[in-house]
Amino acid sequence: RAFCNGLLRFTRNDGLFTTHYSRLTNAAFTLAETLIVIGIIGVVAALTLPNLNHATGDKEKVTKVKKIYSALTDAVDRAQVIYGPFDTWFTDLQNQYGGMDSNQATANERFAKRVTEFMKVSKDCGFDEGCFSTAPLLNSSGGVIYDDYLSDLQAGKAYMALTSDGMSLRFGPYDSKIGVDIDGPHKGKNQMGSDIFSFGITNNILFPDDSAILERDSDYNNSDLYYGNYATAWVIEHGNLDYLKCPDELDWGGVYSCK
Repeated sequence: RAFCNGLLRFTRNDGLFTTHYSRLTNAAFTLAETLIVIGIIGVVAALTLPNLNHATGDKEKVTKVKKIYSALTDAVDRAQVIYGPFDTWFTDLQNQYGGMDSNQATANERFAKRVTEFMKVSKDCGFDEGCFSTAPLLNSSGGVIYDDYLSDLQAGKAYMALTSDGMSLRFGPYDSKIGVDIDGPHKGKNQMGSDIFSFGITNNILFPDDSAILERDSDYNNSDLYYGNYATAWVIEHGNLDYLKCPDELDWGGVYSCK
């Protein structure tokens, strides 16, 4: 009887064990073939990994935008329960024409304090540095809007803070506006629609940008998306940042992603 043990084959013969090595014939790749396969895998990886990384990065940004939208909505709603409707928060600071004039800083600080009271904030920068980058602010096409974003916010008397998860918040410099840098002051491109997003309060309700009061058939268009306007509304509604890749292909009426 013959039986195998690993690479050895044993045969019983007249009560003795006679050991024989089995000759195993295995098919194998040559070195050249192995190198060719590795090369092909490398080319495929080089072509696909950047797209995968980009898609993953976009999904993370969408998640961050939706997260801060939810947090701000909750904070604004809770603040109005305590302090009354948002429309009444600044009436004592307005001049006879309805503007703020020298009271704009006071209004922005009040705005910020009442909202962040109901948020997890790690740093209150006020009107000082530390919460926003001094890098240029870019539109979604890469053009420079302001040479120094922080200086522009300070000139407009925006009140600034950092959330516990590292997002930058600014209240003002425009009435009823909240701006967010989802990557914080030390990361990201400082680009509208990429890491800079904004929200507005209309009729005491927080909306992405001014989406609640704009007619989409006339005010929402590809040009606006190209320059970063209404990008926040696009992200909230459609869950992507495709306006950074193919703005001319998109349509608020039904084309929500690149071909």
